[in-house]
Amino acid sequence: MKFESFLALKYIKSKKTERFISFSSFISIAGIILGVAALIIVMGVMNGFDNELEQKIIGVNPHVFVKNFSGVFEYNPVFVKKIKKLSGVKYVYPLLTMQCIVSSDRFSSGGILNGVKIKSSGELKKYIKGETNGVVVGSELLKMIGLRVGDKIRITLPFGKVTPFGFAPLSFTAKITGIFKSGMYDYDTTFVYIPIKELWAKTEMTNKINTIAIILKDPYRAKQFSNTLVKYLKPGFYASNWIDLNSNFFSALKLEKLAMFVILMLVILVAAFNITSSLMMLAMEKVKDMAVLMAFGATKRNIKNIFLKQAAIIGAIGVLFGDFLGLLLSFLLSRYHFIKLPSSVYYINTIPVDIGFTYVAVISVSAFLLVILASLYPAKKAAGVDIVEVLRQ
Repeated sequence: MKFESFLALKYIKSKKTERFISFSSFISIAGIILGVAALIIVMGVMNGFDNELEQKIIGVNPHVFVKNFSGVFEYNPVFVKKIKKLSGVKYVYPLLTMQCIVSSDRFSSGGILNGVKIKSSGELKKYIKGETNGVVVGSELLKMIGLRVGDKIRITLPFGKVTPFGFAPLSFTAKITGIFKSGMYDYDTTFVYIPIKELWAKTEMTNKINTIAIILKDPYRAKQFSNTLVKYLKPGFYASNWIDLNSNFFSALKLEKLAMFVILMLVILVAAFNITSSLMMLAMEKVKDMAVLMAFGATKRNIKNIFLKQAAIIGAIGVLFGDFLGLLLSFLLSRYHFIKLPSSVYYINTIPVDIGFTYVAVISVSAFLLVILASLYPAKKAAGVDIVEVLRQ
């Protein structure tokens, strides 16, 4: 072992006269461990939130929408088949969606009624428990109006006809055959599904839709696909996609993630400053040792490397133990879900954790570099000792 590494390790160990310096080094290591672990857990949770919300949005909603500026338009199966032949398309289906009021004998609540053929709507069916040949209602919405599968539900639509007694909204009853549960509170308290042919029959809007829904093989190419699709559309039609519709939401999440990274990195920065102070005290304590080493032929670079290697050892220990602690707690959190979230406040009811090893690498390297940078000044001061003055004393 080179004498630089030997002395770097030796100076970390405590002696009676240097207990405070050793304790300061221990506090520095503990600060780095906690900072790195906190960063890994927080970034894993926030990354998990991003991915979970994306999967919910992608699974429940179409990836690309084709709509008409006038609202409702005639369903054209030939045009739908033409879209289905385009590269990257997995499913295409007609959709008639509108606001509604759902009611039981005692309670009412607002909702969004979706007329759709669920079997041809891609991933949507995996969120439904029960039959799809009748009305499927969100799980939380059912609780709000006090109904369950097998009961009759009344659906009131925002259009109807004018009678001698005033405006009469269209209303009909249907049997609840299934429950929709996505895990996102906003969706589960709002969405109602009904076979589109049944909705056509009850509203006398035969063959009328207001959306052509498209499911892609790669949902993250929705923006490019919608831009390509525009040239196939007739005048009066336009295309939108889930990325553009939720861009503000996901931009806010990314900004929040960056802010949390910077804030928690300050914890590691504080530990790095603590390393600076402990190395400065060590340099003052070992000034005679440095002078003797230089008298025996050690260069200023050798002296500087002793302190840099000591900081590197402290940083490596802190980063490795921090990585271990952060990954362990993240695994336990994702495996056992011992922290529950109120679904009425958050979009989901458990804390998701998604550890990306890119995040771990960035956090580890950033923390280690901060420690090295913090040791540059005390290493430079130690190497700048005046050998003649010290030996004279």
